[in-house]
Amino acid sequence: MHLTPMDIREQKFTKGLRGYDREEVDSFMEFTAEALEGAVKKATLLEEKLSRMTRELSEHEDRETLLKEAITTAQSMSGAMKVNATKEAELIVSEARVKAEALVREGHQRVASIQDEIHNLKKQRLELQTAFKSILDYHSNLLIMEGEESQKRDAEDEKFRFLQK
Repeated sequence: MHLTPMDIREQKFTKGLRGYDREEVDSFMEFTAEALEGAVKKATLLEEKLSRMTRELSEHEDRETLLKEAITTAQSMSGAMKVNATKEAELIVSEARVKAEALVREGHQRVASIQDEIHNLKKQRLELQTAFKSILDYHSNLLIMEGEESQKRDAEDEKFRFLQK
């Protein structure tokens, strides 16, 4: 049987010669004591269970806090890694641009150098052609002059031969 506070309040004892029936009162007190003892044990068990669950809840809340902190840290690190990766990529692109510009500049300088060399070679060719032409003209004139002188000598020699005869 389950004892409620109302049961205790409404309990009626039969009156005997000297008041209430002693056995009935003792029996009711024993029943009440057992019910109260059961309630106390149940309350103690519930308090222990509440205490255990409160500890578990606290542990879960601590874990939740740690997880939130870990997630926040991971997000922060992820953001920092993205920023660093972006900066590194920008640096690599910037370095590549500088190298490309240097290569283009070097190529332009090389083209200008080759064009200057071609110009100088054409100038040298023209100078050599002019020098060869001058030499050829000079030697041609020498040959012509020698030929004319040779003809004059031959003519003079003819004169002298004519006179010698």
